[in-house]
Amino acid sequence: MTVLQELIGDQSLVVWIVLGLIGFLLTWKGANVIESTTSKISDHFGVSQAIQGGLIVAAATSFPELAIIVISVVFLGDFGVGAGALIGTAVFNILVIPAAVSITSGDTTTTQGIVYRDAIFYMVAVLALFGVIALGVLGTDGRELARISPQMGVGLLVLYGVYVILLAGGKSGASDMKRTESTNLPKQAGLFAAGLAVVLVGVESMVTMTVQLSDALGAPSFLVSVTVLSAMSSFPDLLVGVKMGKAGDKRAAVANVFGTNTFNLVAALPIGVILAGGVSIGFLTSVPLLLFLFYTTLVVVVMAATDFEITTEEGYVFLAMYVIFIAWMTTEALGITALLTESTLRTIVG
Repeated sequence: MTVLQELIGDQSLVVWIVLGLIGFLLTWKGANVIESTTSKISDHFGVSQAIQGGLIVAAATSFPELAIIVISVVFLGDFGVGAGALIGTAVFNILVIPAAVSITSGDTTTTQGIVYRDAIFYMVAVLALFGVIALGVLGTDGRELARISPQMGVGLLVLYGVYVILLAGGKSGASDMKRTESTNLPKQAGLFAAGLAVVLVGVESMVTMTVQLSDALGAPSFLVSVTVLSAMSSFPDLLVGVKMGKAGDKRAAVANVFGTNTFNLVAALPIGVILAGGVSIGFLTSVPLLLFLFYTTLVVVVMAATDFEITTEEGYVFLAMYVIFIAWMTTEALGITALLTESTLRTIVG
């Protein structure tokens, strides 16, 4: 039971949806404050745009996902809510944000740094998570569940540390010019803390709404989280990407996508695993989704590497792929289709 449920007790589904929408607005505003303050603090210390886009802003805008994973394991004891949100967010980010940037700001130029370092490392992160889940099956009696231990979570965090080292020591396709601006650090730190608090309250409401929707539909919380919760929590990332694109930092916006997704999969998710003392995740559901995410990312990387540009037409292709994904997850959640089964997994992985 979430904190919000304990405070107000049983309510109708309509009430939970309204509270979830209020939580969405709070998360949006709080994430904006976090992004703004981290950017100003980074500018004050002369941090390059490469580090800002791929690391600092990426981690800051991923705080809603980190809050979701922590709330889901600490208060709900349901890792599926957090895991579903992170996988759904990864699909949303990799498809919708580059599409929105290219559609609203025109063709988006990428670089070798973005494609061959940020994007490829993100694919490595997806495969690493896939490997951890596959290894987790060895500790169970069958293939239905995969047990992820805290030690495995630490291993994923180490992988994120490698990414931080590569990003800090290399050059990105985004502008590496440093700029220093005078700013009131205590004020920005206070606003940053306030933004974190607002996001926590907003995420609590959205998670509670997701759980109630899951119960009302009789659908697995994982699948509801993949669709509804992930889209709501990813909205701040979308706004940041569009804002960067319109400001002329289109390459930084793309770098931010890969940085955000890498943080979510090999930093936020393992933190939840460690806090929970180990978790179990549905193998037959998670692996097909991770494979979908991997091949989706592969499509984006190939298009980004072609002339190192994401065109507006390719952006519409990405949007169509996301619509197909949401339609698939919706039919799975409603029981209309049952593609996430053992027979489907055997077909996918041979």
